[in-house]
Amino acid sequence: MNKPTATNFLHCVLACTEMLVLAGCNVLTSTGTHIPEMPTNIPLQQATTVAPPYIHYKPSQESSVHLEFDYPGSWTFSEDMQYANLVMIIALGDPRFRTLPTFPDSYSPSDFGSVIIWISPAKPNQTSFTELDVVRQGYLREPRYYVISDYIVTIDGYDAGVLEYTIEPTAEDYPSVMFNKRILVVVNDQLYVILFTVAEKERGGEFEKGFEYFLNSLKIVP
Repeated sequence: MNKPTATNFLHCVLACTEMLVLAGCNVLTSTGTHIPEMPTNIPLQQATTVAPPYIHYKPSQESSVHLEFDYPGSWTFSEDMQYANLVMIIALGDPRFRTLPTFPDSYSPSDFGSVIIWISPAKPNQTSFTELDVVRQGYLREPRYYVISDYIVTIDGYDAGVLEYTIEPTAEDYPSVMFNKRILVVVNDQLYVILFTVAEKERGGEFEKGFEYFLNSLKIVP
């Protein structure tokens, strides 16, 4: 897949998240750390003639990431190991992202599903519980947001905060009401933020099933 397509994919996935809505708000982390909006020039996984059912992601030996997982072989994939104050950003997307325009710096609003993982250094006293509370309080103040629930799950033995909510669409970002599941976990002095986004009308579909497989496969490694 060519470089313009990679750039467009990251524009679509990241610009179609609530990062654009909350770009100026200190609701992302309790320390005021902002997650960047739109990295570019991140290479996509090259398409293969026959994609395997699932692909295993394992960080390189040089990486400081402590996360492994499996994801559907049909999904789009990109990563950037050096962006702003992050350790890494990983973006996974619905195969339909490949059908969007591929011109450099182009952006087409879509309601295709995505999974974005932001990894950043943890701050003193930063925990999964404090982050869940900060994000929940911030979203309760946003008029386009409807908070559905928050709860705690266990990911490979670590407690993770989960916030579920919907976002009302606008002409600038989504054509549909979007369901979001934000997962926050602090492990090995790092904050992992996993954002699952899918159109409300496609809940329970193939992309969400792929996300559940991905979530169940998550492993924290040394």
